[in-house]
Amino acid sequence: MKILEVNNLRMYFSTKKGDVKAVEGVSLEIGKGESVGLVGESGCGKTSIGISILKLLPDNGRILDGEILFKGEDLVPKSEDEMRAVRWNGISMIFQAAMNALNPVYKVGDQIVEAIMIHEDVTKEEAHERVARLYELVGMSPERAENFPHEYSGGMKQRAIIAMALACDPDMIIADEPTTALDVIVQDSIIKEIKKIQAKLNMTMMYISHDISVIAETCERIAVMYAGNVVEYADSVTLFASPLHPYTHGLLSSFPSIKGPLKKLTPIPGEPPNLLNPPTGCRFHTRCPYAQRLCKEEVPVFKEFKERHYAACHYAGELSLR
Repeated sequence: MKILEVNNLRMYFSTKKGDVKAVEGVSLEIGKGESVGLVGESGCGKTSIGISILKLLPDNGRILDGEILFKGEDLVPKSEDEMRAVRWNGISMIFQAAMNALNPVYKVGDQIVEAIMIHEDVTKEEAHERVARLYELVGMSPERAENFPHEYSGGMKQRAIIAMALACDPDMIIADEPTTALDVIVQDSIIKEIKKIQAKLNMTMMYISHDISVIAETCERIAVMYAGNVVEYADSVTLFASPLHPYTHGLLSSFPSIKGPLKKLTPIPGEPPNLLNPPTGCRFHTRCPYAQRLCKEEVPVFKEFKERHYAACHYAGELSLR
């Protein structure tokens, strides 16, 4: 069963210099209980997809085209009042560096209670009982709900934010770089906690990160983004074993591995394009070692090459990406 289906989504930001084409023709789907990762360089449009799904765009952001089907219902035409019923209850989001958003003058537990009572018809006592259960779920003592944010470590704040995201029992969570600014030991602990919660609750999750190793550890399927496009989408094992798109191969080649023989890292040359005026044809052709004339002239179709393995490359399956 598909929980979320995004079809040909286009979302731009208006600026004084023109439109920033942040999301251009993106399509992907997420099934019930699946964890899907969005990975790519900074500025490639990962967070833009997340905020588009929840329609939390800034004033200069607008969805031009496409569908965002949540449990079969298109969110794009919904009003702000209608979207309030979807947020928290249907889809919840853990924002990047959200642990810094806790109000310093209120107890952390009270902030979660407030969120529950705004979105659900429950008593304050019932809300406090739910907070206690949520704290146990994320691996913290319920007594810590009576503390203020300054009494928490960074990892504890992040766990509290995860508890807040789970507060209204959503069908899906979008986690945008939830381990940003945490040291590697705490990061690993948070990742393990997220995986445990997802397995226990059969939670559907979209995990956004620039770190492909984190995505590989937490997600069953991976969508690789480049310059506003999803260029490849497959299950994690297949993507690592046999990538179809040169950009995916470039990401994997530029990241060290502790397994297998030692090999020299090969970074991707150049820089991502300016999305005010992106390249014609395939947006990756300016950095692609396999680019041909066709790549500069025509936009490649994002299509299925193998079972549930999609790519947007004119020569996908023909290249020897090793």
